[in-house]
Amino acid sequence: MNAHVAWAVIFFGCCTAPAIANASADATFLRYSGTATAPHSSKFLYGERHVLAYEAGHPADRVVLYTCSDGSSFARKTVHYVDSLAPDFSLEDASNGLREGVRSESNGRAVFFQGDERQRERSRVFAPASGLVTDAGFDEFVRANWQRLMTEKSVGMRFLIPSRLDNYRFQIQHLRSDRLDGEPVEVFRLELSGIWGWLLPGIDVYYDAVEHVLVHYEGLSDLRDASHSNMQAQITFHLADRTQSDRQAYQEALRAPLAPCNLK
Repeated sequence: MNAHVAWAVIFFGCCTAPAIANASADATFLRYSGTATAPHSSKFLYGERHVLAYEAGHPADRVVLYTCSDGSSFARKTVHYVDSLAPDFSLEDASNGLREGVRSESNGRAVFFQGDERQRERSRVFAPASGLVTDAGFDEFVRANWQRLMTEKSVGMRFLIPSRLDNYRFQIQHLRSDRLDGEPVEVFRLELSGIWGWLLPGIDVYYDAVEHVLVHYEGLSDLRDASHSNMQAQITFHLADRTQSDRQAYQEALRAPLAPCNLK
């Protein structure tokens, strides 16, 4: 296993969007954005626009648009929280034909992966294990285990990697309390357990100490550059950007056209 494979889908398309449920009539909506830059640099890589639908105060659906420097969209992720920790999701990148995710089927749940437009999709039906985490479910895992993360040496979990059609054991540990843009944050590190944790770089995530929401990310992105390598990125989300949204914005994000973007 190499670093690109291991970290391909931590975080956080039109062809698979029908598997994602539309938000219910009682849903409320939230939107926020983020900017990905090269490590230790202000070089723009891509933007992220998130729209979330909540039902009874819990996340139900999410749409993420990944944008070029001119604001046009080149990739989309749709998430349906059939399970708070292990949601269905689909990521499609028009720049290279990448498609990956988890979908519910008549005979169970399946993980699927297509590396680019030249490859055929690979998939495998799996039996969800207790505590399994997929994609955006990591965010819910952090919030659900906040006290454990703050007091225990490390907390383990199993995370599904679509490119491997399998799940692997990871550990999360609290690194330090810090400040980001003047606000208090808690910094956690996610890394593979066992020997792979010594060989592969970890991912550092910064969560607002009060709201317990992700405000900064450092590590391998789930998006790939022109050479089909996963990008190293630092992604910043500002609390001030988290504002109420509406169904129209959610539907527009679902229908937004995707066009290739040359990520360098």
